[in-house]
Amino acid sequence: MLVAKQRKFEDDLGVPMEEWLEGDGWIPNFKKAYGIKEYHRHGEAASADLVAVEAERTHLQKVLAQYAPRDCFNFDETGLFAFAPPDHGLSTQQMSGKKGDKFQITLGVACNADSSEKLPLLFIGKYKNPRCFKQTSPQSHGLYYCHNKNAWMTKEIFEEYG
Repeated sequence: MLVAKQRKFEDDLGVPMEEWLEGDGWIPNFKKAYGIKEYHRHGEAASADLVAVEAERTHLQKVLAQYAPRDCFNFDETGLFAFAPPDHGLSTQQMSGKKGDKFQITLGVACNADSSEKLPLLFIGKYKNPRCFKQTSPQSHGLYYCHNKNAWMTKEIFEEYG
């Protein structure tokens, strides 16, 4: 963030590119001089049993070895929180957290192990006909869209998608 601001100032002030400061060697001293630190806003914490994870990973590799890479698919989902506040930032003191926006879309991504087949992105929202599409449907815009009240992946949505 500081380097981006530096570039903007150099550009705005008309500093020739050959005179721009290279690298970020000045940043640690600047942050120390002004008491700026990177603080994280803490949310939910998750932990996993690393021994169990490693045992399951080994077992899964044995099972997958029986199949060709083109037949092994991976599906992953992630939440898109378009209006969520950042979870960390630069400040001279600890920042308080901010309640996040309730807007959420779940995205599903799938492809096979050799990347020869990529399935279309799956969008899961809360509403059957989101207002952003006005009088049209998400499908008319080429989106694979499903909905439920929590914008969560369900067994039914997964089976319909796959």
